[in-house]
Amino acid sequence: MKSQDLCGYLERLRSSRNISQEIFTNGIVSLRQYRRYLSGESDIPFQVADKLSERLGVQTINLLGEIEATRFEEKRKVDKFYNSVVNNSKDDVLSMITYFENLQFIDPENKVLFLHGLSLYMLITDQDTRSVTVQKNKDLIAYPAILKRTIITLNEMVILSSILDYSDDPNDTQEISEKLKQYLENRSFVIGTGHEPIFNLVLFRLARYSGKNSLFGDVINYCTMGIERNHSHKFYYLLDYFYYYTALAYYRLGEMEKYQVTLIKCFNVLQTEGNQKKIDKFTLLINQDFNINFKEFVVSYYQNQTQE
Repeated sequence: MKSQDLCGYLERLRSSRNISQEIFTNGIVSLRQYRRYLSGESDIPFQVADKLSERLGVQTINLLGEIEATRFEEKRKVDKFYNSVVNNSKDDVLSMITYFENLQFIDPENKVLFLHGLSLYMLITDQDTRSVTVQKNKDLIAYPAILKRTIITLNEMVILSSILDYSDDPNDTQEISEKLKQYLENRSFVIGTGHEPIFNLVLFRLARYSGKNSLFGDVINYCTMGIERNHSHKFYYLLDYFYYYTALAYYRLGEMEKYQVTLIKCFNVLQTEGNQKKIDKFTLLINQDFNINFKEFVVSYYQNQTQE
């Protein structure tokens, strides 16, 4: 466990009990040094952590268990907040913002994801411009210095992909796409990929960027990764988009049989989920992008399959 995480939890307990920092640290450590522990400038010695825990009436060994449980719950809530932002569920977002803005985060990674999600919400609700949003997210991950690092976290990867989405600077987007591609080629350099559905969001953004730049082979590769992750981990996150973008890439490449098969898979995913708003949205997109009537295409495809 990181020293800063431990200090963050001690600070959270202190604040909830309305004890001033001066009283909390008196006779144990200087206030200036305590704040160094909180900022991560210095690691807190076990003896100091033990005395501070005792002042709060908590045994250190029990404190460590509480921290892990609280960190897990904190992550669950941040993930829920971020998903609400991405899915444009404004009422859910508003109900959570006040809670997080007054929270002393235990895990700095959770705070970073919250601030990233908040910046996207500010953009979606027209409270910030695209350029302001891009700069906020650059500041969150120390861009462009991050591009020189060998190892990054999944959250940093997600934020990089969001800059890819919103930046109008072609130098930024090209550098970021190349860097993200390197990380995908060796995922051991990315901390926290595991079973996280949010990793699919990175693949989705890369596929969309590649499509805009007519890199259809890359679109197919990124979407294939996303499809395989969904099947492997048994979730559907962005699976409809992965099939849709793959079909569109095959269509642009003139590979008509592959485009038709993949578009039918997109149809099957939409029907399985049963979200009528999403079905209507994709039907409109597909009608426009492929110059077809999607419903008639599906009926015709299955009729031909039956005849064969």
